[in-house]
Amino acid sequence: MALVVDKDITTESFARTFADIKLDDESVVDEQTKFVGEQLDKIANALEQFTADKTPHLYKEVMSMEVEGFDDDFLCNVFDYLVGREFETKAFLAKSTKHRKFWLQEFSEG
Repeated sequence: MALVVDKDITTESFARTFADIKLDDESVVDEQTKFVGEQLDKIANALEQFTADKTPHLYKEVMSMEVEGFDDDFLCNVFDYLVGREFETKAFLAKSTKHRKFWLQEFSEG
């Protein structure tokens, strides 16, 4: 639990360490339990976002380049290429449309 909430917990206008908490003080225990639960919820949410399948988003972004004059088959090949390459995918998605176009032109040349 110390890893999740650190060794000290701030409660309203004063701070307590775990050593200061009297287990018979039910309101303090309830407050600490609520705090730990909130922290675990935040961790679970972060893990869910981290592991979420972003493949449909990548597909949409790659295929949106069709309006820039790229062939549908070519863009499907780009998508297939990027799906297995996390760092290149992140870089592609971070680029503006203009820079994505440059990247796609270089990709087409080999």
